[in-house]
Parts: sequence; structure tokens; C-alpha cells
Amino acid sequence: MLKIARRVEGNIVRLTLVGELDMATVEMLEAAVDDGLTEYRPHLLIIDLAGLFFCDSSGIRALLDACRAANYRGVTFRATNAYGMTRRVLQVTGVLDILTAESRNGCTGPGSD
Repeated sequence: MLKIARRVEGNIVRLTLVGELDMATVEMLEAAVDDGLTEYRPHLLIIDLAGLFFCDSSGIRALLDACRAANYRGVTFRATNAYGMTRRVLQVTGVLDILTAESRNGCTGPGSD
């Protein structure tokens, strides 16, 4: 199960994830990212991972896709607050620095097309 809270502060959209980001829930993130980018046209998209306690390979792919979708629209992307097992999984797969650095055009990583 995944819950996503959206908060808009000026030109910033923050999506806070709580739960599990996996094959069963990635579509929720994809929809939230698309809605946030389309509806609010922010300058910065932040995905807050503090409440995420599980992330599998499809979740990692969805985070990279969110980064690329933001960059495609000229929006800066940053994932924040990766802790515990989520942080470890992102480190081991080599995407932690890619997702947590403020990026406008550098969301490539393992498995990128």
C-alpha cells in the first residue's frame, strides 16, 4: 500500500510517499507526478521518501521516470529524506546521488533508456 500527499508551495510541488513503492503502486506515483507537473507547472518537484519503507526495482524505475518527466518539462527534480532500507537500496543500485541531487537534466542511471 502507498499513500501520496501533495503539497504546493508557490512554484514547488512536494509529493510525500508513505508505505511501499513497488510494482503494485508505481502507477499511483506516475499519476501523482503527471498531475503535479501538469496542473501546477512548478519550478521544482520534490519527492519526499521519509515515509517510504519499501522500494523495489519497479519503484526505482518510477522514481527515475519521475525525474526524467520533470526534466523534460524544464522542472528541477529532487528526492529527499531517503532513510533506512530505502536509502540502502538506492545506494546499492547506484541511483541515490542521481535522485537526491537537484537535477534539471541529469536523471540517468542504471537501466536508463
